[in-house]
Amino acid sequence: MDQTRSRITAGAALVGAGILAATPIVSMPAPSSVAALPEIELTAVNMVLDLVRHGQSVDNVEHIIGTVPPGASITADGAAQAAYLADPANPQHLLDPSLYTGIYASEFIRTQQTAADWLTAAGAPETPVNILGGLNELNAGFLNDADQSTINGLLYLVAPLAWMFGQYWVPQLGSTIDPNGMAFQDRFGDAVATIYANGGVLDEDGNLNGVAFSHAAAISTWAMMNVKNPDFGLFFSSLTQGLLPNTGQVVIEGNPTDGWTLVSWNGTEVAENPGLLTGLFVDFRDLIVAPQMAGWHITEALLSGDPAEFIAALEAGFNDVFTAFAEFPQAVIETISGSLGDAAGGGAGDAVGDMLAALAG
Repeated sequence: MDQTRSRITAGAALVGAGILAATPIVSMPAPSSVAALPEIELTAVNMVLDLVRHGQSVDNVEHIIGTVPPGASITADGAAQAAYLADPANPQHLLDPSLYTGIYASEFIRTQQTAADWLTAAGAPETPVNILGGLNELNAGFLNDADQSTINGLLYLVAPLAWMFGQYWVPQLGSTIDPNGMAFQDRFGDAVATIYANGGVLDEDGNLNGVAFSHAAAISTWAMMNVKNPDFGLFFSSLTQGLLPNTGQVVIEGNPTDGWTLVSWNGTEVAENPGLLTGLFVDFRDLIVAPQMAGWHITEALLSGDPAEFIAALEAGFNDVFTAFAEFPQAVIETISGSLGDAAGGGAGDAVGDMLAALAG
């Protein structure tokens, strides 16, 4: 990883701490919302989803912040990195293409080329790659096409770091694509929901398997905004080295109904139980995110001028906020009792959990 990126992301780690204190292409539209996918409610089967960053691009080499498609091509090194994804000697090699429910990529040339070079190396060059605009890189606003200097890199990442801590309202300055965390959550989340909803054959563990080629900032931000067990120590450690390396991967498991769990980050496994403090943070994050998302959807519906859409958004928003506040006390109780149960081997934690549940009831 070049020194420029290292300086940018090292500074971003400090900002984040401050916030805390030749392949066929098939275009696929994203659904308007997860609620529009009733099959998700019926199945709730888990999917193991591998989110893969593209291979080295010309923009990476020239230190350009390129966040508008189609973007730059990958380099010869990037093509070699993509091919290595098919090599069993690679600790992060991907499965045989036939085992995935689908192969997905963003609208950028660099992700599509990475997918194509991997498929060719894997002996499946005719496998279609489904294009989802929701997987596009996190838009940089007025910084798009700017030099990847330390200050520009910091400005690009300030808002996404805030979103990871539940502050979705913080604006991405100059961006009409990702003006805030609500808009980004909608578009990337809809892409993930589409991947899940397409279904497929279950593996021997009863899971679906999906793979999507996307971008470092988009993958990192969405994962940390959504997983139940965000590992901030691991995240900031990797951030100082430049987010995800080219063809680095974030693996998550779950479904849009029950949520997602972080399995590994660039090859490092992550504990399913995040610990007491992180668990309580996630409970609080989910609580404060609900009204922000509701307000955003209501505002969008109001601006559409469609009374029926506005009423639907108002009802959905009220239900989501009410549910979030109603479930918050129980979520906290379960987090505390679960943490104590892990620490005490289960017995003491269960007793404390029963006591807290009785008090809350």
